[in-house]
Amino acid sequence: MTVNQKAVKVLNKIFEAGFTEEKTIAAMTMDEILAIPGITIADIGQINRLQKSIRANRVVSFFADQVEGE
Repeated sequence: MTVNQKAVKVLNKIFEAGFTEEKTIAAMTMDEILAIPGITIADIGQINRLQKSIRANRVVSFFADQVEGE
């Protein structure tokens, strides 16, 4: 199993923006996501997948790039 490095980079951006808990990440609004410095369209897609993974209790699968249904 390899770690999805793109997901790690996006998570670092999220942490730097002050979202450091699963609950706050899952609750991020589009306005909050768009306010993150250096955010890209691809990053937004990764954040969406991360939010879905948090809600489904599948965070490890997200970082292993093995989210079901994706």
